[in-house]
Amino acid sequence: MLDSSTTPSYRNSLDPRRRQALRKLTLAVAVAVAGTVGASSSALAQRVSGEVTDRSRTALFEGANVRIPELNMSTTTNDRGRFRLNDVPPGSYTLEIRYVGAPVRTIPVTVGPEGLELGEVVLGAGDSAEAYSLEEVLVTGQSAAMAGAINQQRAADHIKSVLDSDTMGQFPDQNVAESLRRLSGISVENDQGEGRYVVIRGMDPDLNSTSINGVRASATEDRRALQLDVIPTDVLDGVEVQKSLTPDMDGDAIGGSINVKTLSAFSRKELFVKGRVEGGYNELRGEWSPKASIAGSNIFDLANNRRLGVAAALSWHDRELGSSNHEADDWEMADNGNEYPETFEPRYYKINRERIGGALNLDYDLSDTTTIFARSLFSRLKDAESRLSQTYGDLSPLGDDAVGPDSVATEFAEIEMGTKDREQTADNLSMSFGSESQWERWGLKTNLGYSYAEEDTPNGVDSAWVGEFESGSGGIAAGDPVLTLNTRNNKKPVVESDYFDVLRDPGRYELDEIERSSGLVEDTQWALQFDATRLFASGELQFGAKMRLREKESNEDIELYGGDDVFTVADIYDPTAASDYDFPNRIDPMPSLGGVRDILAAGEGIEFDPIESQIASASNDWVVEEDVYAAYGMYTFETDRLVIVGGARVEYTDFASHGNSVELIEEGGLLDGVEVEDDTVVIDSISSDKSYTDVLPSVNLRYDISENVVGRLAVSRSIIRPQFEGVASRVSVEDNEAEIGNPDLEPYSSWNFDAYLEYYPSDISLISAGLFHKKIDDFIFTQVFNDFEFGGRVFDEATIARNGEEATVTGLEFNYQQQFGFLPSPFDGLLVSFNYTHVDGDAEFDGRDIPLPKQSDNIAGFVVGYDKYNLDLRFAVKYRDSYLDELVDDGLDRYTDEHMQIDFTAKYHVSDNWMLYAEFVNLNDEPAFYYAGNKRRVLQYDEFGRTTVIGLQFVY
Repeated sequence: MLDSSTTPSYRNSLDPRRRQALRKLTLAVAVAVAGTVGASSSALAQRVSGEVTDRSRTALFEGANVRIPELNMSTTTNDRGRFRLNDVPPGSYTLEIRYVGAPVRTIPVTVGPEGLELGEVVLGAGDSAEAYSLEEVLVTGQSAAMAGAINQQRAADHIKSVLDSDTMGQFPDQNVAESLRRLSGISVENDQGEGRYVVIRGMDPDLNSTSINGVRASATEDRRALQLDVIPTDVLDGVEVQKSLTPDMDGDAIGGSINVKTLSAFSRKELFVKGRVEGGYNELRGEWSPKASIAGSNIFDLANNRRLGVAAALSWHDRELGSSNHEADDWEMADNGNEYPETFEPRYYKINRERIGGALNLDYDLSDTTTIFARSLFSRLKDAESRLSQTYGDLSPLGDDAVGPDSVATEFAEIEMGTKDREQTADNLSMSFGSESQWERWGLKTNLGYSYAEEDTPNGVDSAWVGEFESGSGGIAAGDPVLTLNTRNNKKPVVESDYFDVLRDPGRYELDEIERSSGLVEDTQWALQFDATRLFASGELQFGAKMRLREKESNEDIELYGGDDVFTVADIYDPTAASDYDFPNRIDPMPSLGGVRDILAAGEGIEFDPIESQIASASNDWVVEEDVYAAYGMYTFETDRLVIVGGARVEYTDFASHGNSVELIEEGGLLDGVEVEDDTVVIDSISSDKSYTDVLPSVNLRYDISENVVGRLAVSRSIIRPQFEGVASRVSVEDNEAEIGNPDLEPYSSWNFDAYLEYYPSDISLISAGLFHKKIDDFIFTQVFNDFEFGGRVFDEATIARNGEEATVTGLEFNYQQQFGFLPSPFDGLLVSFNYTHVDGDAEFDGRDIPLPKQSDNIAGFVVGYDKYNLDLRFAVKYRDSYLDELVDDGLDRYTDEHMQIDFTAKYHVSDNWMLYAEFVNLNDEPAFYYAGNKRRVLQYDEFGRTTVIGLQFVY
């Protein structure tokens, strides 16, 4: 008998209360936008404004400092190269324009009662000297990219790092995560050798926030952190990492805030087109991977002196990857004190990742005072993965003396041949529509944002085939070990046996289970906001409000089929399935992936298990709704040398979670006081809700100690709401291992302190050092328990998130960048970059003092480049320390080992428009290594191989 309540469907989303709130704020934004259209377009009184460009009128300079020394007034150019100085009294003055890497530009100006519009101001020209082009001012390539990032960082009123599109093009990075690791204090979590999640200052990726064009990004997995390997770099204009917060930013960022920016036509002056084609070769797979991209922008002059900017980009990459891997688990200690794993599993992966990205941005000058825009980014990552594995389980020593310091001889082994065959598609869509207006004293920004992400796994098929082998039976002599696991090389254990002819007999492995799975995770967000600014003589007052409505839903369907003593591996044996596996252990005998699907399609010789199927399916269905309503106010006080940005943000969070409680009542148990005759599954809907308010003050101070030295201080309070998989009302069960949601989790809260000193000695160079400290309350840890009882069941293993007490993080950052243009030729083409971050963090949890998860104590990056004679070379090294990955209740915590990767890029400019390039990725063939407590206890070891890329680029 199968008795269960109907599992509710939570799909589809906005309840009446949320719809009403959305309508009200939409109306408010619409009224604000309409007001901007009807506003006066007259010139601002006593305003000096202009646009900083080069002689060719093709490049705009963001982050240039514009100053009137006689009045001690200064400002910086925005992302359109525009600047504005307000309340300039009529008179004659000198206008100074400074940009790192270019000569100072001085211009005599006369300001009348109606102000002064300078139009285009050419950077690099003296009072009467000939103007220089961008190429003459900054050279090109690496030097220009370095100068652009340094100027934006110097001009910021808070602490941030900048990665523009030119910088991203200097490295062999395929996605946003891999590009960001080049910045100071940033490392990445890899998946199959590719960067996926970004770690800022040693903080877990879920403690960061990510936005696309200022709109909070939705995440494809069942967590908060965005998979940044989904987004290709070719469709972007740059990425910013905010390391200190101001009140106008969302307050949920403890590690840092990432903003991904797509192309904008108004960041250039004329038609721009860039295209590239390339092929990449991975030595492990022995196959080529094609890639192509095209990007372009242009500005169209329309009637009434209006301009329309159009920018678009498209990227496609079909990448072949692979990895050889093995895993060990369930470490035990023998009576003689030697340790051994009860499970050892060699694995071989074949992976195809097709990455597609596209962006379309429109900017329109609606009036002299107002610009409206529409921005969009779509990305898709289709990940096809097949995994072949051979699990040596239940390894039992052949007596205590059989366990040595580096080997264990076993009298019994249950060996499982496993297959995994699935294709997963992750889609991300981000859209924003808004306006920016500036009048004489007031400014207004409005934005309507929509973000959607889904991860769809429609038809995954896994299988397990089991054989049991024991000393003294089945062709194995009594007293002889079934196998010996040699761990002398702790990273690459070797299986040794005198009976491989028995262990590799395909007829000895019976079909145990086939699992068909379909899963869909959806994340939908709507955001509405407005920001108003009022200018004063000594600064500006800014205030605004924002509403963000978010719903995340997980639906999974599992069908489990048991073997019916019909099939063995011999029926669908594939002797070449894992022939490319290049570790010492041979994965054999393996069933064919197609053969497994054929058995499932035929439906004969297998038996459907409705009980376990329903438990697994209902356990993974949940919905989380999270609505955030925020308002803020801040004031920017500015003198010639000092800028103070201070204020507070208030965020109200309304949270609700819906899921299932799944209980198995075995035959003879009681259901509502009545004994059941058969195993019975009871599914009850469970819900929880809570709301809370956070006040988040912040102050950022910037002081220009001298012309070349800048000091910064920042203090802020921020929060991180619990990640969805941890807080959702649900119990997820697989192979009697459970992941249990905890709706009672409190959000993290943190006080953040920063102090920085930046020195810009000459030309294109930067030396900076900073201290940061974070005091975090209610830190959330994910802990693994063995033999865990919950809901009337005992799970072999259970994972649950819980609040800890207090955690602290203290760190030091150092960054040095230098272009050696002052050296004699040919050494004037040299560039060097070095950054180092040291992080010291600790936390208390269940009476234990432990490091923070994902926290590497040391992170470093080194780059040496050469840019001259049409040649562009770059040698890059990135290093991070080991870190705690997961807590385990028996003290065998999971750690990720240190990682250092070396890459090399070579480019040759055939002409002004054409460039050939070659990229060499992971030159040192760096593996990934995970261990339990100490490095003798291997948990996982992967190798991915080197990749070589050859390509051609065209720029107009």
